[in-house]
Amino acid sequence: MNTKKQEKESVLMLYVLFATFVKRDVAILEKKYQVDLYQFNTSKKIYLFYAFIKQFFFLLFNFHKYKAIVIQSSGYLSFFPVIFGKIAKKPIIIIAIGTDCAKLPEINYGAHTKKILSWFTNFSFKNASLILPVHKSLEKSFYSYMDVEFPDQGIRSFNPTIKTPIIEMVNGYDTVKWQNKNLDRIKNSFLSVTFAVDEIGHYRKGIDLIVKAANLFPDYYFTIVGKVYLKGACPKNLHLIDNVKQEELLEIYNKHQYYFQLSMFEGFPNALCEAMLCGCIPIGSNVAGIPDIIGKKGYVLKQKNTESLKQLILNLQKNKLTPNDVRNQISSNFPLERRENEFLNHVL
Repeated sequence: MNTKKQEKESVLMLYVLFATFVKRDVAILEKKYQVDLYQFNTSKKIYLFYAFIKQFFFLLFNFHKYKAIVIQSSGYLSFFPVIFGKIAKKPIIIIAIGTDCAKLPEINYGAHTKKILSWFTNFSFKNASLILPVHKSLEKSFYSYMDVEFPDQGIRSFNPTIKTPIIEMVNGYDTVKWQNKNLDRIKNSFLSVTFAVDEIGHYRKGIDLIVKAANLFPDYYFTIVGKVYLKGACPKNLHLIDNVKQEELLEIYNKHQYYFQLSMFEGFPNALCEAMLCGCIPIGSNVAGIPDIIGKKGYVLKQKNTESLKQLILNLQKNKLTPNDVRNQISSNFPLERRENEFLNHVL
């Protein structure tokens, strides 16, 4: 007797950019659901009105198909979905990734530095069914990495009356894909993998500190992988590499001793965790999820200060950490399976 195979229930994933972390979450959901994708394209401000109209009619004719809506970040893209969700009483899950929980006018970063975008972000958070920040600091935290106008950061700092459930769901990583290959590493080598194409990115991603470090240690080897904007001359010992395929990135990770994550704001940086799985000893800023990622298996720059970074690098001569120590920090605490289990439980 032939039995018809039961069809999977459908979930809609909304995003602005189809980044690596979005692809990872789609792959997780596809283990249990049929996942449809929808891009809210706001690459240019002129597209915003069109993006709203297009999304409204898509939801009008297709919303009924979905068990739940998952949205990568709160903002313009989440406005209509949370309204439809309220009307239809369907779960709307927002993954808070960082920029939607921040307000740093010093570098013009964060949704809450822009009055209109902040309103849309807060409205969406208030009317969603569930918020899943990638680190608990995105719910509420005190910013001490540098002196800023708004040291209170996180969803509850900008939305104090919010009643939406907020549950931390940290990122998870493929421990098979990202390996310590036990290669010979370049002595006194420092790596950062980033995307910083303008002046805001230059400072937010800590590129300014990396340039200063390269100038302070001319005999050391520094590398930045990715599209990057430099404000000023590039030191001779700082090597710039454009975006590479992940297979090549694996080799680059394995050739470097140390990994820089000196961001002024970062929710739960993926490249830092990949680098640690590959055995790079981390040096990170005291921002959001970075100290928890590093734990006791690396070094945290408490405040943004060139002299402090200089002393930290000098003290690396006493480093006793091994590549496997660092790898185990991620494989034990942030494996892909952890995020898979938590994510699928939340969508039920």
